[in-house]
Amino acid sequence: MNSRAAKAVAIAASRLTHRYGRTRVLHDVNLDVPQGATCALLGANGAGKSTLLRLLAGIEEVQDGRVALFGADVDDLTLRQRQQMAYVAEGQELPGWMTVAQLEQYCAPLYPAWDAALATRLRERFALHRQQRVSRLSRGQRMQASLLCALAARPRILLMDEPFTGLDVAVKDELVGGLLEASADAACTTLVCTHDIGEIESFVDHVAFLREQRIAVSGSMEAMQARWQRVEATLPTGVTVDRWPPVWMHVEQAGRRLSAVVDRGAPVHVSEDLLSQSTDVQWRALSLRELYLTFGATNRPVASHREMAS
Repeated sequence: MNSRAAKAVAIAASRLTHRYGRTRVLHDVNLDVPQGATCALLGANGAGKSTLLRLLAGIEEVQDGRVALFGADVDDLTLRQRQQMAYVAEGQELPGWMTVAQLEQYCAPLYPAWDAALATRLRERFALHRQQRVSRLSRGQRMQASLLCALAARPRILLMDEPFTGLDVAVKDELVGGLLEASADAACTTLVCTHDIGEIESFVDHVAFLREQRIAVSGSMEAMQARWQRVEATLPTGVTVDRWPPVWMHVEQAGRRLSAVVDRGAPVHVSEDLLSQSTDVQWRALSLRELYLTFGATNRPVASHREMAS
């Protein structure tokens, strides 16, 4: 990492390997999330994202490797440190016999930093009724109630597993709005696992791609968008290319028009030779969706770049 990104690490996984029976779901996973970051954990179905989050939350027992939160081993966290964590997952069990008000009253004493005013604002934002029973809430309302309790606890670490799955657009917008309102505090580090890339692109500042049981690449959005960019150019008449430069990925050519994702952090003399002969050369940063298609989607060629982008 460069000096600008040298922040304290709030969430760390080191050489983490996990199996269910004989099936290995994670292998040698290394991940650092800086304090105060909002990090997206992205990958295809079955990549092991939920397992990784459960290991980070201490729900699953670490088999091989290490998980550290707040700089301490996850198994050695104090009660005070555990009270500074929150975990929200799609389909999470809630006590159905409680009303929304009772759920808040139950959670409040468990978290010393509980913010009753924030709980009220989020409840009003989500249009949740205090006397409505949890068992009668819709799927979206249950997720809203879970997020309300997690955010009102004012956690220093917030882990979210597929919080937007199956929700309509309006509910997603309210969840994102509530998340933005409550997580603006730089002391909170958020790691969110989701397939709804469009919902999070506006507010994540870090990203990690889980692929083939490992973190393929991770780092700040700023660094990743500076390093991996799409170039579009018009090749000179009569020029043919037998082999594309190895730092080029997802090359597409239509006639003389060329488009490719290029690793601008690698030696680029071959790229420069080719592009120096081209016209109308344009560079642009990749969107989060394009980064996912490059490093996270299983139907794409495997990227060869696994080092951290700081």
